[in-house]
Amino acid sequence: MATGTVQPRTPPAAAADTLKNWIMVVLTLLFVSLYGAALIGWLKPLADEKMVLRLEPIIFVIIGYYFGRLPGQQNEKTLKQEIGRQTQRADAAQSAKEQALQSNEALEEKIKNVKATLVSEHAALATTSGSHNLRSATIKDEDLRPAVNAAIRILNS
Repeated sequence: MATGTVQPRTPPAAAADTLKNWIMVVLTLLFVSLYGAALIGWLKPLADEKMVLRLEPIIFVIIGYYFGRLPGQQNEKTLKQEIGRQTQRADAAQSAKEQALQSNEALEEKIKNVKATLVSEHAALATTSGSHNLRSATIKDEDLRPAVNAAIRILNS
């Protein structure tokens, strides 16, 4: 395979991603609930407005990360998987192309061998009949059968 292709994730890596996502959800819910409780006044140590104002940027950063970065990571993972699939498709197409070229070369070689066999047999028959002009030589069907059989064997191989 080509270098740089995306390998499928192992189960521990997928489990680590799932655990990380759940931890982010729990932390987000915890900080949002603490923030809401402090605004309502349920938490007496955080009832002080200055303390709530100190926690507010932290909560917004966590929420922003959760809603901004995690979907971006999912999108990046999906795009990497798509690149991996496209790379595999390209490799398969290249392999099929190479096989077709090899098959084409083999067929061209067979045709060249058949032509060589037929021409050499035809020339040999023409010289045995005493004529050097191939167009004026009359050749019987029985004389051509070995050459045609040899050509058929070459094409069938």
